[in-house]
Amino acid sequence: MKFIPWIFAIVFALALSPAQAMHSDKVDTSVPLVIVMGEDTYPFEYLNENGTPSGILVDLWREWSVITDTKVQFVSRHWQQSLDQLEQRQADIHIGMSKNSARLKKFDFAKPFTSVNSYLFVHKSLNSKKQISDLVPYQIGVVTGSSHEATLSALEPKLSFKHYQNREQLLQAAVNGELFVFAGMEGYQRNLTLEQDIAANFYSSSRIPIEKINISPAVAKGDQDLINKINHGFELIPPNVIQQIERRWLGYHRQTSGVIIAMQNGVEPYVDIGTDGLPHGMLVDLWKLWSEKTGINVDFVAGDMNSSIDDVKRGVADVHIGYPESKDMRTGLKQAWHIISVKSRFFSANLSINNIEDIAMRIGVFPTAPYISEMKKAFPKAQLRFYDSLDSMVKAAQNKEISGFVSSAAMASHYLLANKLWAEFRQYTDIEFSTDMYVLTRIDDSGLADRIQAGFNLISVEEQMQIERKWLINPDDRFFANSAHNIKLTTQQKQYISSLGAIKMGYLKNWAPMEFQGRNGEFLGINADIKNLLVKQLNLTIIPVPYDDFRQMIDDLIKGDIHLVASMAKTPERASKLAFSLVYWPSPWAIVTSLTQPPIFNISQVTGKRLAVVEGYQIVDQLRQQYPGITLVFVADTKQGMAAVLNGSADMFIEQVASLATTLKSGQYPSLKMSLLAELTEQHSHIGLFPGVKNLVPLIDRVLATIDETEQQNMYQKWVSLDLNSDTVQYQPWFKYLVIFLSIVTLVAIVILVSSRRLNIEIQKRAKVEEDLRFMASHDNITALPNRYIFEDKLAQTSLVHQRDKLKFALLSINLDGFKVINDKHGYHVGDKLLQRIAVLLTRHLKDSDTVTRFVADEFVMLLNQIETKEDARQVAENILSTLKKPLLIGDVSITISASIGIAIFPDDSDNAASLLKKSDQLMYQAKKVGGHQYKMS
Repeated sequence: MKFIPWIFAIVFALALSPAQAMHSDKVDTSVPLVIVMGEDTYPFEYLNENGTPSGILVDLWREWSVITDTKVQFVSRHWQQSLDQLEQRQADIHIGMSKNSARLKKFDFAKPFTSVNSYLFVHKSLNSKKQISDLVPYQIGVVTGSSHEATLSALEPKLSFKHYQNREQLLQAAVNGELFVFAGMEGYQRNLTLEQDIAANFYSSSRIPIEKINISPAVAKGDQDLINKINHGFELIPPNVIQQIERRWLGYHRQTSGVIIAMQNGVEPYVDIGTDGLPHGMLVDLWKLWSEKTGINVDFVAGDMNSSIDDVKRGVADVHIGYPESKDMRTGLKQAWHIISVKSRFFSANLSINNIEDIAMRIGVFPTAPYISEMKKAFPKAQLRFYDSLDSMVKAAQNKEISGFVSSAAMASHYLLANKLWAEFRQYTDIEFSTDMYVLTRIDDSGLADRIQAGFNLISVEEQMQIERKWLINPDDRFFANSAHNIKLTTQQKQYISSLGAIKMGYLKNWAPMEFQGRNGEFLGINADIKNLLVKQLNLTIIPVPYDDFRQMIDDLIKGDIHLVASMAKTPERASKLAFSLVYWPSPWAIVTSLTQPPIFNISQVTGKRLAVVEGYQIVDQLRQQYPGITLVFVADTKQGMAAVLNGSADMFIEQVASLATTLKSGQYPSLKMSLLAELTEQHSHIGLFPGVKNLVPLIDRVLATIDETEQQNMYQKWVSLDLNSDTVQYQPWFKYLVIFLSIVTLVAIVILVSSRRLNIEIQKRAKVEEDLRFMASHDNITALPNRYIFEDKLAQTSLVHQRDKLKFALLSINLDGFKVINDKHGYHVGDKLLQRIAVLLTRHLKDSDTVTRFVADEFVMLLNQIETKEDARQVAENILSTLKKPLLIGDVSITISASIGIAIFPDDSDNAASLLKKSDQLMYQAKKVGGHQYKMS
């Protein structure tokens, strides 16, 4: 019985300290050590999508578990709760934390087993704040219980803090605009959208370092045996294993300089060593921007095509800057990112080669080119010769050893221009091969691949295009500009755009080619294309509002009756009342005078003259201040300005070149001429915005940044009048001659009348061509249906009207079944005629207020206004399918075609035009997937 008190004492002690019982080397090792961890500190410690503990610290502890032959069990909590659990001895070990005076009173710490850098992330609006002391006026977001607060308070006692339960809540608050500064660690987010939202407003280049934090495991006070065991176990883990774990999660080892990038020489303009001995080129600039976005340093190791790949395989470099690969030609490395596609073309020193596909000739090519199999198909009779450098291929072509070579068009063009050989070679633009270039890593470097992808996802389309324009001179060689990219918007930006609803854009009815009203009342011109680009890229709803008077339009913009006006000059007076985009269109000025006037080269020649100008133009103030000797005659628009010169109420008329050129080409003003003004050729236009929507300015600027000089030229060429050779000049001398003899010969008078009639007919003919051009710009060239841009305008306006009046309308997405087979079998001329017949058939099922458009290829979209019920739309779909059952005779070919139709109803399926269109498209594909010749509706 005397042993009973001792037994009770032992049991009682074990009951009080269950966690301590397992710390002795003599205890049962089958009982796992409980390790408490934070649940959302990616990539260090977090729960993955399956709820499994993951991250750098978790992997380090698992390695420790294997080495020490000790079972461990992870328990995840919010950060403050993880500290509380350890303090209350409900866990044996904390996975890792930094030391501070408060924690040293509660816990014992093992030796540091890793480290992490901490930063203050500062909003882009505060980019001038470079010191921690600069942030005293702002609340700093921190996770409750983190060491950031104590560390920052020690550095600057005046700082104030806002606490959040976990890291995700803190980051979401930053995205929502509740925080302008927050404390955090290096790394990136699992959530791509959240990562992009943070990166868009908190630049890595603007973050302020706090400190390098040593991370140590912690235990409850007084358990030195467990501390010793922890230290001993981590000392046994080889350093290279720790490096591998860090690389797996961070993409690089933080103790080195960052990421080492292998690159090949002599591939300018993509990548090369410059005359200064430093790497340069398009890919180099993209990687430098990646470094700026991620905050990770990059360094470059140069070599040739083969050695640079070997550098990655041997571990000399972490990643290859960008290498060509295809299904047929692979290096054995992991494709981490499709960085760019390169266009290669055939170049020949023989400028007279024709039908090169059929000629038996020798063609030079790189042995690493992934398009060799495609070349053999394109040149079936050719013999391929392999060369290691572009220089050797060019010399071989000059020496007639080969008939030509295939190379990257941008690289070959750059070489030929640099070596003054461009005139000796011909580039065949109709023979083109596309090569995908990939960032390559080792297969086992999945963490680095993930980090690369996350970093490139932070680079915007307009940033990519800006770099591409810098290096690739020929627009046809560009990849980003010709790819169907949309700009990336943050969640906050999307919410802002959605909150705006429909906004109004004012435009002048008669100011071609910049903006004008079509014969059906539609908004046309260059600025209409700009508007369509804003709608597409930003998902904005824009309602065009026509104006006769420029001044009235500007007054309405200032009042907020409309929200946008394009082609505006930014003056100090306007800037005080309105917001402005960046410049987006050149707007040089010119002067119109009669043919008898001497040429005008500068405004000073106008002094003492009467100058007509459109009232409200910004140039009015400039003329008044700088040239007070000019008498201004105000007119409402371009037409009135031209008339003022003709009728003598003004000596001259000043207007923008684009508008004047279009007006004069019409042939209506044969006695007038245009002169450019040298001092006003560098003028540019902005988009003016009502201040209530000024937050749109940076978004509009991003869209405008995607418009390169080629797209500008295409827009201009699309809208300028057809340049017919005017017969006006040849008629004028005849008129003078006939007038002289008018009093002598009556027959001459008749000739005059005939000639005048002929001239009028010519003018009418030109007017019809002008009208036809406008019609072509707004209608599909095959079916003559309204084109996609006109349809999207109509859809946006229909949505607003039906939403206001609580009415329904339907969208029918109609795709022809088997159209490609018909095209392939009978030819495109039959396919085009079939599309025309389908357009006529569909139009028969429309009311006057309905619309149908050919959206793309063999897909049509029909808008049914003001339907009563879903049955109305269903009936139209059934009627269309019934009509298509009958064979169609196209020429002498009998064709049977069917269709798949998707029906979406506003507002039942969506109250948003874009979403409704997407819904009808999805339903159409569902109908096609189950066999076609039917319709689907939700």
